[in-house]
Amino acid sequence: MTSLTRTRSTFINNAGELLRLAGPLMLGQLAVVGMTVTDIYMAGQVNADTLAALQLGGSIWAMVSLLVIGIMIGNSPIIGNFWGAGQSEKVRFQFQQGLWLALPMSLLVCASIMGGVALLGQLDISAEVYRVARGYLLPYLITGFMFPAFFAFRSSFEGMGDIRPVMIFNCMAFVLNAVLDYILIFGKLGLPAMGGIGAAWATTIVMTFLLVAMALYGHHASNMKRLHLYRQFAPPSVTAIFGILRLGIPIALMIAAEVGFFAIIPMLIAHLGANVLGAHAITNNLDSLAYMIPLGLGQALTIKVSHAQGRMDPVGARQICLTGFKLVFILAMVLGCLKIGLRQELAELFSPDLSVQVIAASLFFFSAALGCFDSMQMACSGALRGYKDARVPLIIQIVAFWVIAFPIAYSLALTDFWGEPMGVFGFWTGLVIAALVASLSMLYRWNLVSREAIKSLSQPLSSAGALG
Repeated sequence: MTSLTRTRSTFINNAGELLRLAGPLMLGQLAVVGMTVTDIYMAGQVNADTLAALQLGGSIWAMVSLLVIGIMIGNSPIIGNFWGAGQSEKVRFQFQQGLWLALPMSLLVCASIMGGVALLGQLDISAEVYRVARGYLLPYLITGFMFPAFFAFRSSFEGMGDIRPVMIFNCMAFVLNAVLDYILIFGKLGLPAMGGIGAAWATTIVMTFLLVAMALYGHHASNMKRLHLYRQFAPPSVTAIFGILRLGIPIALMIAAEVGFFAIIPMLIAHLGANVLGAHAITNNLDSLAYMIPLGLGQALTIKVSHAQGRMDPVGARQICLTGFKLVFILAMVLGCLKIGLRQELAELFSPDLSVQVIAASLFFFSAALGCFDSMQMACSGALRGYKDARVPLIIQIVAFWVIAFPIAYSLALTDFWGEPMGVFGFWTGLVIAALVASLSMLYRWNLVSREAIKSLSQPLSSAGALG
């Protein structure tokens, strides 16, 4: 067999493994973001004020929820290492520590949502937009209290490589959310029409379903019974919880560095009017939907790399990463072409307002460019999480998005430093610049870390050989 044939065979095998793992993760993530897109779609059918309000309230919730996700993601590679090493008792213990960590996080989430409500009152928005946005956020006090516990289950199952419950329950939640949105927003089955506020209550009901479903799966599923996840429930361990936080906080801040950029845009362009906010909401939420595909591959890379590292196989970990990077780049190019080719149809689908459609259709060009770079950044950061490398990626994200890109974006969008202010287009230009810088830097960092992992394994083996 020639070297080229072996390389092609390795790529095909690794690609098959990754896609079998990433496919359900992608579908599950698409279902989660699809719930937000459904909210935005139905809000757009009400009026531009409702669409703008949900974008503002949704940006605050996205920022809070993604910080929780980032911290809980830190639990996944730890469990993945234990699982790869066949240490079932440590898997159970780590799962229980994740649930303990969820309790104080729930209180912090609720406090953050109340802070977001207070922030809305300081923005230059109409009274109607404020009323709907405030009413939209208040039910998230209930949703937010349950959310950390849900992600404690999810990160644990994903760390074990069991992604079936995530996919199945999220898809069921997507359907349930769409039905509830229709009933509560437009007032069906004899219920009053709640408008955009109804979308938040739909999310609360769906989150209750998801948490109960995950808890029951952990107890009754045949593949979980041998782990006895709820048996001999260990008390909180400061060491274990800090182990999650040591990895999870940098991941959360890394996510916040990017998502915070997205979240702050609606606040800074609120004075430009509901049409601009609505157009940004359409593009941003469809971009988030497309983003779930490279995110699924990134999550799959985290799982595969952590398992390979647990087996002491850094060469295999590097090979699976190279395959993942090639796949994610191909998918990003396809999605970019679809965004540009269908930009007008997508804009028309989400809003009947012509002025909103024109702005949104133009923003899809920026979204296509952003996706190409951001997908590679997500794949690299997912791989680095598998190596438990989070601090340097955090620095990369902060520098790329806030030190380099944000000053450029702000000056392009809202000042005449470069010429006529570009408004929302200036911020999307900054996003593209940030993603480009972050993706190149993450790729360089991954190359160093993966080679160092191989080198550190070979050195003990060489020393043993010399002693022999």
